[in-house]
Formats: sequence, structure tokens, C-alpha cells
Amino acid sequence: MRTLSLAMIVKNESDTIERVLGGAKPFCDEMIVVDTGSTDDTVVKAKALGATVRDFTWIDDFAAARNYSFSHCTKDWIMWLDGDDLVTPENQRRILDLNHQVLDDELEAVYLRYHCPPFTQWRERVIRRALFGTKLAWRGPIHECINGIDMNRMRYCADISIQHDPPANRPALKIDRNITILRKQYQNGTLDERALYIYASECLNNLRKEEGEAILAAFFAIARYSPYKYELYHRMYDFYMELGEPARALDALSKAIVEDPKCAEAYYKLGKHILDKKDDPRGALPLLHTASSITLPDYGMPEMATYTYGPWEALCRAYFRLEDYASAKNMARKALQHDPPHREWITKLLDYEIRDFPAEPLPDSWQAWLEGNVFNQGVLHHVLIRILENNQFTPGQIITGLQVVHRRKKPLPK
Repeated sequence: MRTLSLAMIVKNESDTIERVLGGAKPFCDEMIVVDTGSTDDTVVKAKALGATVRDFTWIDDFAAARNYSFSHCTKDWIMWLDGDDLVTPENQRRILDLNHQVLDDELEAVYLRYHCPPFTQWRERVIRRALFGTKLAWRGPIHECINGIDMNRMRYCADISIQHDPPANRPALKIDRNITILRKQYQNGTLDERALYIYASECLNNLRKEEGEAILAAFFAIARYSPYKYELYHRMYDFYMELGEPARALDALSKAIVEDPKCAEAYYKLGKHILDKKDDPRGALPLLHTASSITLPDYGMPEMATYTYGPWEALCRAYFRLEDYASAKNMARKALQHDPPHREWITKLLDYEIRDFPAEPLPDSWQAWLEGNVFNQGVLHHVLIRILENNQFTPGQIITGLQVVHRRKKPLPK
């Protein structure tokens, strides 16, 4: 059986270092931890769990630190983890199986899924050590990757995944660090297409408008790799919506669909926009159905909600607003198959099985509003339903609201 080293770079990971090293012990023959300047007890905890700890003077370059960690590994293969990653017991067992059944001298690397909510991506996770330092090396100051892998001598293992699970305060601590490093590299003229894409992503994530637009322009001026362009376009929708510029947000989605019509995010976001921002549930249906029909791609950084519960939940609400309760319930069943995080409303819809609606009264203030402000003002029913949905009323209460404005009572189909 081939041997496996774990390689990590860490700084102040006291909250999670025991979890990640404890999770790695079942499948690793050695654990190399490179510390880049911890001021807490990360190093003490790592040594107590049997890791070999090396020090590295931080130089604002993750690739340099990662290459240093690999240089101290001695086993046949190297697997890397971050200090706040999570490997579940099920995935630990699958990595052991990988070592027994997959790794061989013909392979250079194995790619595993990396879940970094809301995104997921493929990462070069297990590397043949003999090739490192000669053929292969890490590159990139932020979100580094391995350069030189022969794509004909690698394998994707979709049944193994690593979860990025940082402490609650960790992302906020990284914002200024990442952008500062990338800004310095940009000013030095050393950023390639991938690094510009990462710099633009960081600006979008943190609503850096002026800086972000400058970097987006620099990226698109040289960009050739379609998945990078597609991802930035569909994420620009969220960026410009947060900044109150819906026209630019919608223009970005149009460009995303043209860039890659085989991915679902742009269809989903455009459908949701038409459903919620334009109050047009019927117009949203074709886009949401298109999104629901697209399977998870094996490239890029797909947003997992888009390929699981998201389109089905949106379709459920669209059909409900159109008072097509049978279709709404069908979409709700499909959404619940993917374990949506906010499931209470659609679960209540599915539980609404009796032929006559039970009395689910609205609060007096809402009853008065419906009677006094809606009945004589011609508010469209789907707008009324959206307003009641947004105020956390149940399906039964919403239907009561429709009855208040003199809609004909219709039983909910089973």
C-alpha cells in the first residue's frame, strides 16, 4: 500500500486544529504542519496530536508557504488540508479506500470536491510527491493552485469531499489580508489572468466598488478562460444589486448566459429577479425550469443551491402565486428532496392536504389592511401573495387573505 503525507499551513487555528488533525490521523502516515506565525496555542496542539511542525516566515505568498510544506513531506503521496477544513468520518473511510484502490504510479494527482459555501469546486487534493519540486509546484499569492499537472494523468473522485468550515469570525479577518496582498501584486504588475480573477472576486465579495470595477476591467481585457468569465458575470449581479444598480446587475446576467448557457446560476438568478423584483411569476417560470434541468457541472465554482433545492423552491413559490396549488406542491416535493435550509413554509404547504381549508386567521391589523387597502385598489393577487409570504404567513393564512379580497374559494389539490 502507498503511504500518504498530510501537508498543512496554519496560523492561529487553535479552534479547529485538533478537529482537522484528528480527522486526518486515520488515513495519513505523517502530518506536516507549517506554522506561519501563530500567537495562540496552535503549535502546542498540533505537536500533541503527533504532527511535525515547521516554521515559515510569512512573505504574503500562500504558494511559497504551501511549497515549503510539501518540501518536508516524505511519503509516496501528499494530501493538503487547511487548518479549518472538516473531513467527516465517511470521507475519512473513502480516502482510505482511495489509497488502497485508486493511487498508482500512472497518476499525478487526484481531484476532490471542496465545499466552500455557497460554492463548491474541484481541487487538486492528493499529489504524487516524486513529481513535486521538479514537474509540479504551487503558484499564486492567494487561493494558490498547482501548476504543471498532466490532465490525462489525473482523476476526479466525486464521492469524496472536503468541507471548509471556519470559525464564525474567520472570514472577516481575511478580507483586508487578501485584498492587500493582491493589490500589492497588481501594483507590481505581477498578476496573471487567474490572479486577476481572484482579485476581482475578493472585491465583489466585499463590495469594493471603485477598486472592483477597475480590476474587473483589467481582467476582462485579458481574459480567455470561460469559467472565470462566467463566474464573475453572474456574481456581478449580486454585487450590483447590493449597490442599488439593477440595470447593470441584469446586464451582467445576460453576459453570463451568453458566456456559458450550460450553467444554471444566471438562469436561476434572472428567474428569481423576475419572480421577486418584477412580481412576474409567469415570466419567471421558463428561466427557473431551465435552471432546474441543468446538472452540476464538473468545472468552475458552482453555487450548490442553484443545482439542488433553489430552482424547485422558487418554482414552488411561483406556482403558488399563480394559485396553481397542485404544481406548487409538486415543486415543493422536489425542493425537499435536497434538504433546503428554509423548509418550514414549503413543508406546511405539503401538509395542507384536506379538501376544505381550515380556518387560519390573519392578525386583525392585516385583516383590516386587506379589507381597507387592497380590496378597492386592484392589487394583483400574486403581488398580495408575495407580500404575505415575505411577512412569514403560512400558506393557509395566505389563502385566507385571498378569500378576504373575495376570491372564489378553491380547495387545494392533493
